[in-house]
Amino acid sequence: MTVLTGRTRRGFAHTDWCARDHQCGLGEHRAHPVTLSAGPAGVAVLTRVLAADGRQHVEIRTRITLAAGEPQARAHLAHILTSLQALLKRVISRRR
Repeated sequence: MTVLTGRTRRGFAHTDWCARDHQCGLGEHRAHPVTLSAGPAGVAVLTRVLAADGRQHVEIRTRITLAAGEPQARAHLAHILTSLQALLKRVISRRR
């Protein structure tokens, strides 16, 4: 459940999970980011967002170390893109 609390100087209420800092503004609320680390292989940063239109979403940024060498890096990137597309389809279908 999202609870709106208080009022900001811009006139919109914060959620109970809002970071209430410089990341919150322009009509949206942003939680503190959560970082998932896979050591030197990569990292993912997830941030919960309540947009100005009232819809909630998660913003996900990733950094993945690619294989060494151009052909290997291209193949690795293709694998990552295919895997992310499949994951995105599975995650989106679960909410319906």
